[in-house]
Amino acid sequence: MQTPKEHTRKEILEAARREFLTEGFENSSMRVIAKKAGVSTSNIYNYFENKEHLLTEIVDPILKGMEQGFAYISKPDYVETRFQDSYEGWKKRFNIALDYVDQNREAFTLLLLKSQGSALENFIETVISRMTILNMEQMQNFKDAHPNYKGRISEFVIRNLVSFFLSIFIQMVRLNISKEDMLLDEDSFLKFLHHGFKGSIASDLA
Repeated sequence: MQTPKEHTRKEILEAARREFLTEGFENSSMRVIAKKAGVSTSNIYNYFENKEHLLTEIVDPILKGMEQGFAYISKPDYVETRFQDSYEGWKKRFNIALDYVDQNREAFTLLLLKSQGSALENFIETVISRMTILNMEQMQNFKDAHPNYKGRISEFVIRNLVSFFLSIFIQMVRLNISKEDMLLDEDSFLKFLHHGFKGSIASDLA
C-alpha cells in the first residue's frame, strides 16, 4: 500500500512527464507542474531538487537500460561473436532493441525531442561517442586476436556506422513510426547491417 508521500511523489512525476511531453523541458515550469500535481510549488521541492531532477527521475529506467547495453557491447569477444553469428541471431538482437524502444517510446521522445535546455539535451551524441569508443576497443581486441586481420580501425568509419544503426531507432521515434511498420522494413536494414559488417571483416582477413 502506498504511503501519502509515495502517492504525492508519483503524482508529481506524472504531472512533470505530461508537461515535458507537451511543452518540452525548457518551456516547462515547476509552478505549472505543481498545479497539475495538486501540490504547492514549495511542496514540490520536498521531493525534487529542481526541474532537472524531475526529468532525470522520469527517464532513469532508460538511462539504466542504456548502461546495460553498454555493458553488453563491452564484452571482450563482442566483435568475434557478431562476426560468427547468423542472420537470425542479428534479427533477434534487432528485435530486442526494437521492442525496447517501442515499449519506452515516451521516455525516448523526452530524451530525443523534448530535453533541450537540460543536461540531457546531448543525449544521443553522448551515446554515439560512448558506443564509438567501445566499438573501437572491440575492433582492436579482434585485431589482436587475429594477427592476419588487415583492416584499418578508423574512428570516423566506426562513428558513422554507429550513427547509422542508432538513426534507425531515432527516426522511428521522431517520425512516430509504429513497430508494425518497422517490422516491414527490418529485413532491408538487417541485410545491410549483417552482410555489410561480415563482408567488411571477412574481406580484411588474409
